[in-house]
Amino acid sequence: STSMLHTMQSTLSIDRVGWRCAVPLRWPFSRNLRRRTDRIPLFIGSNKYDQVCTPQAHVASGLSEPCVPADSWYASSSPNPRHVKSVKVAMLEGKGRGLIATHDIALGEVVMATPPLVLVTSPLRQRPSGELVVDEILERKLYGSAWFSVLYDGSSRSSKAEFQLAPDDAAGNGSHTMISEPVDALRHAQPPEPVVVSTSTTVKAVAAASAASPAKKKGFLASRSSATRRGTGSAVAVASAGGQGSAVAEALPLPNRREQTRLAKVVKFNCFGDDTEDLAACECRGEQPRGHIGLWPEFALFNHSCAPNTSNYVIGDSMVVRACRPIKTGEEVTICYLGRPQLLPFSRRISILSEDYGFECSCTRCTAEQAHFEKVEDVYMELFEDVNEQLGPAFLEARAAGDLEAIGEVQRKVQSWLRRLYGLFRKTLLAPDVRHYVIASLYDAYDLLFSCTGALGQGEDASSLQASLKAIEAVSAGSDLHVLLAVRHLDWTVQQHGQDSALADLARKALQRAHIARYGPVSEELMPKLIALNRTFHVES
Repeated sequence: STSMLHTMQSTLSIDRVGWRCAVPLRWPFSRNLRRRTDRIPLFIGSNKYDQVCTPQAHVASGLSEPCVPADSWYASSSPNPRHVKSVKVAMLEGKGRGLIATHDIALGEVVMATPPLVLVTSPLRQRPSGELVVDEILERKLYGSAWFSVLYDGSSRSSKAEFQLAPDDAAGNGSHTMISEPVDALRHAQPPEPVVVSTSTTVKAVAAASAASPAKKKGFLASRSSATRRGTGSAVAVASAGGQGSAVAEALPLPNRREQTRLAKVVKFNCFGDDTEDLAACECRGEQPRGHIGLWPEFALFNHSCAPNTSNYVIGDSMVVRACRPIKTGEEVTICYLGRPQLLPFSRRISILSEDYGFECSCTRCTAEQAHFEKVEDVYMELFEDVNEQLGPAFLEARAAGDLEAIGEVQRKVQSWLRRLYGLFRKTLLAPDVRHYVIASLYDAYDLLFSCTGALGQGEDASSLQASLKAIEAVSAGSDLHVLLAVRHLDWTVQQHGQDSALADLARKALQRAHIARYGPVSEELMPKLIALNRTFHVES
């Protein structure tokens, strides 16, 4: 087992696991430029949740229940039903396998809710190390699951493996099996449900926490002793209804070198991680938010878009995917693999996706930005580079020194850049949707401007707040950044124009859209609670 683990060192680097953090964009306004290269940025903090206890590495099963009202997802620690009725696997021209809508899907409707094959959590409010996911797969022999025969591993063959998702009523019936079969045998077959494993791992908590400083790690499983890998807790594997699950697992041979390499690639391309769960949802459920990283096989089937039509995050142990805009029958349903880099210029996004996932993005947003690049090229990259290489560091230095005059100078330069950008928009008659794409790709400039106005005590920059809110709604609706900006926009509008003004009414509708895209169509009783919690956690803090 030890030699098998070390064989994988050259296959998968620690900092390449869990990049599919997708929609949740965690980018504190006052600290933005310190972490602008992070793949999984920090979440806006709250000391209320800075509690230390033993992390858990476990696998959870879903329940087979009919579609439930949105409020039930946020009831106190309630189990989440598995839901896959809204999508099906299809072969897409030029893209290979993907998921398409089986019916018209409304804003906020659940597209998929699925249990993990492996989920590693930490209450330390930081993402655990991705190596722990592979540890669990190897130690529990979860590589016997047929999912590893059909999930994407970087090869064109794996992107074209055909099969069907199991219907909802195939889950939660006590049948949890581990099956090892060739891909061809699984065509048009129903993949098995994930195996349930629960592990207490005190030692792994330390390993997960130390992952925040990976400079000393040179390989995927470098510097890991056998004691660290296995932890000090006990493990229990839940057998199938027929009592054969454990026996099948015990009989599985260790993967050979080729299989180990493929396993590492599957984890690399399909893992999802984040620093914490949604704070407002956790508060409603009476749970402590956890850092997490895991593998949700059904969720891993979604293809990427830089302006996806869904939002997703973990509720309980389930990955819940909601429509962040209406989706038509037969339309491809997409997520975003990028996390914070979703707000980078198209050339940077394409480069990251090509390097890390092996494809060149041709989504609607990337295509539109490239097609109209010449209209804004005089400002586009110059603004981005000036903000990140000159103005951002100058702001941080001035803020540390308490130099308000220098901060004001940074603010004026950013405003000058944005005036030039808007001038090009008007001159070239750039379409509104393309404007939103460009603004989202240059969000660092707006983020820096908000930081300057905050440091100077000037309140909100109204025009920039409105522009960035519309842009984020266009490319990352339902993200926590979308919710944060919508709350701030409503607060500013009420302050400036009054509670009963027409503008305040429009701002409330924008705020409601943001919350429905993230939490679903919740009741009139729950919506104000979620808004208040997001104001507390994201704005007032």
